[in-house]
Amino acid sequence: MSDSSSANQSGPFEEQRRIFDLLSQETRHLIVQYVLGHPEHLPSLDELDYMIPKSKAAIGDQLDNLVEAGVLDVYRYEPSVNKRDLPSKFYGFTERGVEILHEYNYLRGVPVAQALYKNTRKSEKIKRHENAPRPELPKAVREPFSNDSKQIPKVEEEIRDRKGKTRSVDDQVKLVMALFEAETGPDHEGLKRSEMESHLDVELEFTLGTILNHLSEIDLVQRVSPPGPDFYVISERTDEIVNGRIEEEVKQNLEGLIAHIDEEPHFARKSQFSEEGAIAVTDGAGRTLRSILAEEFSIMPEKVEPYLRKGNSLEKLNAAIEAIERSESITKREEYDKIIFRRQAYRYRLTEKAVKLAKS
Repeated sequence: MSDSSSANQSGPFEEQRRIFDLLSQETRHLIVQYVLGHPEHLPSLDELDYMIPKSKAAIGDQLDNLVEAGVLDVYRYEPSVNKRDLPSKFYGFTERGVEILHEYNYLRGVPVAQALYKNTRKSEKIKRHENAPRPELPKAVREPFSNDSKQIPKVEEEIRDRKGKTRSVDDQVKLVMALFEAETGPDHEGLKRSEMESHLDVELEFTLGTILNHLSEIDLVQRVSPPGPDFYVISERTDEIVNGRIEEEVKQNLEGLIAHIDEEPHFARKSQFSEEGAIAVTDGAGRTLRSILAEEFSIMPEKVEPYLRKGNSLEKLNAAIEAIERSESITKREEYDKIIFRRQAYRYRLTEKAVKLAKS
């Protein structure tokens, strides 16, 4: 294979790498985001300086790099050249820049970028710059943004207006749009939190619980209780749901536990106990299950069986098994295990209001 054919094959990949390096540098990335977010997509240097936490000189250098790369261009408004309080020099995308933005899906982020820009508190000077007259972008540059602005979902504006002061507001917008794209609307059965984490293509900084609570408060997300009982009772012995036969399952597990106790070596009689508590006598095998449970329940060893069988047997069964699991000398058998209650996981879906706003 010739060198020229090899170069041609690697060309597209090299171009992608070059664009990635160009747009991923922190200051250049922020510049692109704020040009996207600007109401006219034509900010002045002072506006970018106000928004970006870098020195004005650093921002100017990276603007020059983006202009040199053909992503941005300088747009001048001659009538303001000699006006002291109004900018005459603005930065906007070129036709090539818009093509790159489209290719790398930057245009999808315009609604979020504009909402963020809109909700940023600005000084009087920056407000004056934002409202200053400026040149019109070329049609080829202007049209993609015009088309995109028609598709800006109003649901983002609703979130920004109602929850703009919360730290998780960006994540709230992301989650609503991800649920909308996944068609998780009022007619959907809803997604559990675990399903959202695995099914939705969205990266969130804050916890789902925090985000969903905020969205529920403004009637954009509905929490749904699944059909069936609120709780499931699960026998860990059989790994089965035992709703409706809890008493029977508790009794079977207790009998398995008591059988284990009775099969152990003999234990000390009352006269062999110290004032500090029961000390079991074994054949040199160490502590017994009986002595561990006697200590757990603060009773004499010979009273373990009747104690387990009376009162709240389920609570005692689970406490006994937890004591065994903490012990280093006793191994729990398969004939008994805990019985646990597990609440059904809530499901979440967009409200009719959220879907209507997302479509508009």
